Amino acid sequence: MPHRFEAAEVSLPDLRSCADEPIHIPGSIQPHGLLIALRDGVVAAWSENVQPTLGLSLTLGQAWLQVSLPAAVHEAISRLMSEAQQMPGVPTFAEVELAGQPHDIVVHEHDGHCLIEFEPRAEPVLTHMSQVRVFDRLRRATSLEAVLQLAVETIRMWTSFDRVMAYRFRHDESGEVQAEAKSNALSSYLGLRYPASDIPAQARRLYLLNTLRLIPHVSYRAIPLVGHPSAPPLDLTHSVLRSVSPIHVEYLHNMGVGASMSISLVVNDRLWGLIACHHMSSLKVPYPVRSDCDVLAQVISSAISTLETRDFARRQALTASLIGELVADLTIADDAIVALAEKAERLKEVLRADALVMTQNSRVMATSELSHDLAVMIATASWTGDLPLSRDCRGDWPDALRDTLGPWVGALRLDFEPAGRGSLIALRREQTETVRWAGQPDKVIARGPNGPRLTPRGSFTEWRQHVKDCADPWTESDLVFARQLMLELQRTAAARHVEMEEARRNLLAMLGHDLRDPLQAITMVASVLKRGEDSGRLGARLDASSGRMHRLITQVLDFSRAEVGMPLVAEAQRFDLDALLQDLVEEVRVGHPGFDVTLTTCGEVVVTGDAIRLAQAMSNLIANARNHGAPGRPVRVELTRRDDEIRFDVFNEAAPIDPALVADLFEPFKRGQAEPRRNRSGLGLGLYIAKRIVTEHGGTLSYGYEDQQVRFGFSLAREGLAPR
Repeated sequence: MPHRFEAAEVSLPDLRSCADEPIHIPGSIQPHGLLIALRDGVVAAWSENVQPTLGLSLTLGQAWLQVSLPAAVHEAISRLMSEAQQMPGVPTFAEVELAGQPHDIVVHEHDGHCLIEFEPRAEPVLTHMSQVRVFDRLRRATSLEAVLQLAVETIRMWTSFDRVMAYRFRHDESGEVQAEAKSNALSSYLGLRYPASDIPAQARRLYLLNTLRLIPHVSYRAIPLVGHPSAPPLDLTHSVLRSVSPIHVEYLHNMGVGASMSISLVVNDRLWGLIACHHMSSLKVPYPVRSDCDVLAQVISSAISTLETRDFARRQALTASLIGELVADLTIADDAIVALAEKAERLKEVLRADALVMTQNSRVMATSELSHDLAVMIATASWTGDLPLSRDCRGDWPDALRDTLGPWVGALRLDFEPAGRGSLIALRREQTETVRWAGQPDKVIARGPNGPRLTPRGSFTEWRQHVKDCADPWTESDLVFARQLMLELQRTAAARHVEMEEARRNLLAMLGHDLRDPLQAITMVASVLKRGEDSGRLGARLDASSGRMHRLITQVLDFSRAEVGMPLVAEAQRFDLDALLQDLVEEVRVGHPGFDVTLTTCGEVVVTGDAIRLAQAMSNLIANARNHGAPGRPVRVELTRRDDEIRFDVFNEAAPIDPALVADLFEPFKRGQAEPRRNRSGLGLGLYIAKRIVTEHGGTLSYGYEDQQVRFGFSLAREGLAPR
């Protein structure tokens, strides 16, 4: 005995009431037509109105060819079935005479079933002579506004709906009415926004699969389907008669709508928007007219795709041109930040940014829209994730920065030279706006016609909301062009780095090789001259000069070893660090009479490491304090024991180091800094080499400012730590 299909029950009073509703298997159809489903050529299900409408008595398993239909109808349906088999899910249709009345028959194949739908037609359909002209105007349209306005006007003319709207989905899946054609008696919805919750996710999926849906009578009584109880629910995804969700019917009732039709705008396989049609009373649009509207929507979607492709191609050309110029400039530029700053306006155009921040190592530069202090805060903010990194709203930033950002809440970070901490940060201003919602967007749990559950909004009177703290979000296209720019800049920086490293290694090798022999000769001559009574002063000066040359060459060779990845530490042995430091301080006092250095130690301290290299590191830090401390003021050296850790610190009286320079303290070649220097013959390698030595011993070299004194120091493990 046949049984009715039952629609899945929906009773959860939360968002899942909408999100989980199985709207593709409602178990019923709308009453303006009838349906017969076949499986393997036999009757599998049918709508309850088949018998009273057509006078057909169907039975389960009945062969289709035995169904009592006129031969011409059977012939037409057979032709449609053959066409549908070639394109599963795509409807085919024809007009036939049935029971003395014209009918539109729509056939499609899906999920192993062939669905045959009949819609009686009360009057003949007039051919739209304007179609060719409309399509030509769409083809010539040069703006999105023109395309959408032509679409709504044409569909309203063809269908006679009271209101036709073009509705575009935004980045947050809310929708905004961007074009409208309506009766003069209705208020305008143009510019109003609808929340994403108005169209649940499963409804969006159906809009992609079945691009046109008509509800000619909102207050309809659904017609149940009849079928075998063991059969799964009949999938009506592509059905033109599919019954709609009772929640959606209630939604339309709340809007005062008597009939509705929606047509999907699908661009590049995504649901770009909808053409939404409303009538204040019942309105049945014949299937051929709906089919014309569906074709028109496809042409509109193609026109939108063409406009977006043109915009993308324009941005691609701008990006390619800018990349070419930047690559040429950065290849020969001495300063990458300056080269980027010279192209700031072009960069802002490509990235669609309002301001830029450029940073490399400790240097920060920004376009004129930002103060330097704010640029530094933005440049040093913490970031996580995959490059390029993006932020859209104030809440995306670290808590400590949110109140100081001002309007600069949108950011896109491109690391163009990771090795040199080089970043380009594009910024967007906060977009404060008043959003005009079509009614308050929140849904509420209430008792409606279908019981206690999440109930559609009851009012669609314009409701305004002030929105702030967010910028225009970075789109996928923005990220595509930003990624292209970043990768090309990284390739250029890497190539330039390789070229500079090659030249630097050659220079350093040349210095080490070519100067070693003459230096040795100078040293020998100096030794001879010092033994002469009249040549003592000359010999002493020559000896000092040769010693300085020896230190410079040693630093250059150490730097060269470090840069190519060779360790500075030769071998590890156990030794007394306290005794080593006392000998070192004594050598400093002898070599620099008048230099006041005090030493505080903690007794014997045995460590494992390279004594020569650790002595070099400590000597570099003491020399750094002597060269940069206040003239005539003492330098304090301390060796302290803390549990299993040993600390070495050097203190000298001086002003604190500029915070902008702290990040570069342990980098090589820092000459050219603005502050006065008394060791102008140095290469700026002492701290760099000291850091490498300490790091290879598993320690940490650090800078601090305490009690009006500059402190440089490092910590080491006391025992059992071999250099790494």
